Amino acid sequence: MSSSWFQDKAYRKQIEILRILSEYSKPVGSSIIRKELAKRGFFLSERAIRYHLKILEERGLVEGHERAGRMITGTGLEELSKALAYERMGSILTEYLALAYETTYAPNEDRGEVVTNVFLMDKKFEETALTIIRDLYDAKLLPSPYVKVLDEEEEYRELAVPHGKMAILTVCNLTVDGVLLKNGIPLILKYGGLVQFLRGKPVRFVDIISYEHVTIHPLEIFVYKQATTILRILENGSGLIPANMREIPAVAKDRVIEVIGALEERGWGGILAVGMPNEPILGIPVSMDRFGVSMVGGVTPAAAMKEAGIDVEVFAPHCLVDIKDMKKI
Repeated sequence: MSSSWFQDKAYRKQIEILRILSEYSKPVGSSIIRKELAKRGFFLSERAIRYHLKILEERGLVEGHERAGRMITGTGLEELSKALAYERMGSILTEYLALAYETTYAPNEDRGEVVTNVFLMDKKFEETALTIIRDLYDAKLLPSPYVKVLDEEEEYRELAVPHGKMAILTVCNLTVDGVLLKNGIPLILKYGGLVQFLRGKPVRFVDIISYEHVTIHPLEIFVYKQATTILRILENGSGLIPANMREIPAVAKDRVIEVIGALEERGWGGILAVGMPNEPILGIPVSMDRFGVSMVGGVTPAAAMKEAGIDVEVFAPHCLVDIKDMKKI
């Protein structure tokens, strides 16, 4: 099994199904598998689950027990063990760059696919959550003016929202990285952290985590620790917000500014700072002959929702969505 095969989206879903089956000593049906997958950030319909189970059964990785469901086989356990070994060797950085590379959004035409974050919550929080997202956009603390709302039991591509829940999809700033890459601009995603705002202006990073060699999403750590104070920024201009920083070759700076300008003409935002070559950005040094660009983190809406008392599950970044299937805020 090659590492490129492991990156295949369908295969990753099938491995997660194998992981679930391995935790049971009796046959498991698709409805239980669906609930367990949702807990792990895979919102599949039962139809999609049956499709993946059929493939796994054809490969001898699971076996059927009539209406009782499926069980993992010895061969399936071996496959799961190999996959988990590759997973431990991987990193969040590789996953992020792969998603950015798959972006097809073209600012000049305002079409194509974008990387999105998925926020899952109880339906009763819809109005409050969307108000927070609108406030963030008005404050230029959101990468894009687009959002997609999925109601309970609604399906979109392979996303299926559980009963009693709703999902809000927002555009992740990895989309901006993808647009830069498609314009021939190489970049290195360096750090995720918290940026301090004073009087409405970003001042400095107060905490950072390197993206290299980590196996968890750095910014989600700050969200679940409730270390942000985004609502205070919206109220009085001062507080802490999740952000990240990437480095770009100095020779590409003019082109980067041009691409960012094209995005801003379409209503995009979320750029906190564009540094000078060889000079620190928001207090963080950059490598020789490079400059830094800092953007608001994609988890920012979820962090603000948690501050407002909303119990929200965060899956950021999560999937690609066609921009034409989203609505402007």
